Amino acid sequence: MKLKNVSHYAIYDQKFDNWKSEVLDRWTYDDFVRDPQYKKKWISITSLAYHQPSDAVYLGIGSFSAELLWKFDRKAKTITSCGYEKVGEPFDAKFHRSLELDGNTLYGGVALFHDIDKQFTAKGGRLVKYDINTGEFTFLARPCPPAYIQSIALDRKRRIIYGFGAVPEVFFRYDIDTGKSRVIAHIGNAAEFCEAHNPVIDKDGNVYEWGTFSTDKLKNIPSSSETGKLTQISAYSPDTDEMTFFDHGLSRTDDPADKSKPDTSILGPDGMIYIGTDAGSLIRLDPATAQAELLCCPSPESRRLPALAFHPENRLLYGICGEHYKTKLFAYNTEKRELVFSQDVVCEQDGLRPDRIHHMIFAGSNTIYAGENDNNDRSSYLWELELEN
Repeated sequence: MKLKNVSHYAIYDQKFDNWKSEVLDRWTYDDFVRDPQYKKKWISITSLAYHQPSDAVYLGIGSFSAELLWKFDRKAKTITSCGYEKVGEPFDAKFHRSLELDGNTLYGGVALFHDIDKQFTAKGGRLVKYDINTGEFTFLARPCPPAYIQSIALDRKRRIIYGFGAVPEVFFRYDIDTGKSRVIAHIGNAAEFCEAHNPVIDKDGNVYEWGTFSTDKLKNIPSSSETGKLTQISAYSPDTDEMTFFDHGLSRTDDPADKSKPDTSILGPDGMIYIGTDAGSLIRLDPATAQAELLCCPSPESRRLPALAFHPENRLLYGICGEHYKTKLFAYNTEKRELVFSQDVVCEQDGLRPDRIHHMIFAGSNTIYAGENDNNDRSSYLWELELEN
């Protein structure tokens, strides 16, 4: 099922021509807030959720104006605000990779944009519940103050929300029925920002996280054909309430700059975890052994693989990789271990392309929705990708 048609839809459609000349490496958080165009219209679409009963896609975005949740009506092709800006706090900046749907309830976690000088004013990210039927927001907890929430994963069976907080980088859990939350572990170090876009829950309820080895373990990096020691794998068991830190990382490519750092991860129908890395490679991890295997680089010339989704019927793994307007949609057959196709993502009507994609989902069997982010030339779009029958 290859790509047939590409369309795009805008919350705002503002062009920016001063990124390199004025903004880059010069502006602080306060500068963005003071500028009316950047505050309201320089947005990124960072998280998506499809609500089948209403045939609507919910968009979590990054915005300096706290307009963080929007609804795309697939039939009317319109995008409307859900009104988060009316109930949010001043430093609420985005639903990064933190929308989780459970029936008619949408859970989210609020991330930050602000600089460190705001840390004594900003209160920390909140978990929020949105009732799709009533349009009401309910704030559940601040699970890791003063940190904000980068991403969440919902265990629907155990009714637990897991998440990554930043900064500092932490891994937390929130129990929905008791309303209690706690930080389980710190997952950062002194070397660099290390957490991936999202935690992933395996079929047994264990939660996999990704961290970066501290600098004292980076002295003897193995060859590229071996398992890398730059990204450390860890797992949390809700049954034992214990973390396991494995003494190995993810597979690496031949690129010397490849740190085997996860961009995104997803649980497959075969029980395996599939990981896209910031080097653009696709990796499979077996939860039974925590061993990782490099499958392919869907577009060898591309970096970044932040978006993966399994087709709801044919079990092919779809993904979008690349950046700087060189994004590609691909499909991979996990059973045959082969790349099915790879195509440029470009709208034939106007020739526009996404700068980069942050998240993707299926809505039905033939349509993919992809959220664009970090476009420095214009407001980011919602992209609609129709597949052949």
